[in-house]
Amino acid sequence: MKMRRVVLLSTIWLFFLPALEKENSIFPHPASLYLAVQQHPSLLDHHFQLFADRYEQWLSNQLTEEGVPGAAMAIVKKGVTAKISTHGQRDLISGKAVDKHTVFRVASLSKGFTGLLAATMTQDSLIEWNTPLCKWLPAIQFKTCDYSERLQLQHLLTHTTGLPRHTYSNLLNMGRSYQNILSLLPLVEPAHPVGTYHSYQNVMFNLAGDMLAAAAGTSFEQLIAQKLLQPVGMSNTSVTFEAMQAHPNRALPCRRAAAGYAPAQLEPDYYAVPAAAGVNASIYDMAKYLKLAMGYHPEVADSTALQQAYQARIPIPAANYMLREWRPLKAAHYGMGWRIVKKETYTVITHSGYVNGYRAEIAFCPQEEIGIVILSNAPNSTVGQAVPAFFRRYFQHYLNGQPTT
Repeated sequence: MKMRRVVLLSTIWLFFLPALEKENSIFPHPASLYLAVQQHPSLLDHHFQLFADRYEQWLSNQLTEEGVPGAAMAIVKKGVTAKISTHGQRDLISGKAVDKHTVFRVASLSKGFTGLLAATMTQDSLIEWNTPLCKWLPAIQFKTCDYSERLQLQHLLTHTTGLPRHTYSNLLNMGRSYQNILSLLPLVEPAHPVGTYHSYQNVMFNLAGDMLAAAAGTSFEQLIAQKLLQPVGMSNTSVTFEAMQAHPNRALPCRRAAAGYAPAQLEPDYYAVPAAAGVNASIYDMAKYLKLAMGYHPEVADSTALQQAYQARIPIPAANYMLREWRPLKAAHYGMGWRIVKKETYTVITHSGYVNGYRAEIAFCPQEEIGIVILSNAPNSTVGQAVPAFFRRYFQHYLNGQPTT
């Protein structure tokens, strides 16, 4: 009887080895593995693994067809990293391959990090969603004296500041210093009353990071490391240009060229607003981050904090081009650094990112406990289309027991 048990455990071990995530390069003891399989029945679901394998192959074909130089993808199901795959080259000069520890810029996926950081701080009573900007950043001036009194943390995180869309993002593109840009805010005429209209920002969103850092009495870089990265074990993640420059396994950006893609320079633009667009991370770390976002680290962010972060705070205008790949949709809102997209039968928490040639997407469906993140080092259409396609395939084929081609 004991011999049969050993054989069974060995068989399970060999079969599911590729699907299980390594932690610190140490595989679990067979007894622990057996418990993990019991706790996560999705690992026993051959149909799901087939779905994930076929999606991976489809994505690889799409990336190859478009000629995307480098990319990486992770799928998380019920708190388990079901798949990590990599594609192509981390840069066009050395030709070295992307691996699971290659670091990409995640661009505006950084906003979700800041939203979750804020959630942990409200959870710990260090700040409130309705804390006014002037409490922690009294030196910031606007067109009218009472504007900063009405402007709250939640308005910064939901892009409902009332300022025109992308206020001074053009100056970030030009390399203007952050402090200089802030000094120009008194020149801006609000387009809407505070809290009434979603108008996407980068400079104003970063003020949320400044507020959180001021409330904690530290820098944003140190704060996000202490509150999110270190507790979750994201040792390969950073928020500065210098860290990205120094990383020995970094993906370098590419630009479109007549013959496909050509090497581009790693630029410091937008690292000036780290809370909005400064995070650098590997796909291995982003799988961990996806688990945090999906609620599998309650010791870091509990369910109440996450529900507040993902609450549908403000409608996103229907014509918003960021929603085009999700259409048709029932509704779309913005939460605290995240988009909430409602389809007819399911809801997805998501965000996209693009900066300096890097293209990234993340999304998860709470009801199915499944999520996906894709990173790339070049402008492309594949990544933006691939995440909505993942959920279409999941709901149309996998849940219906049909093969996905």
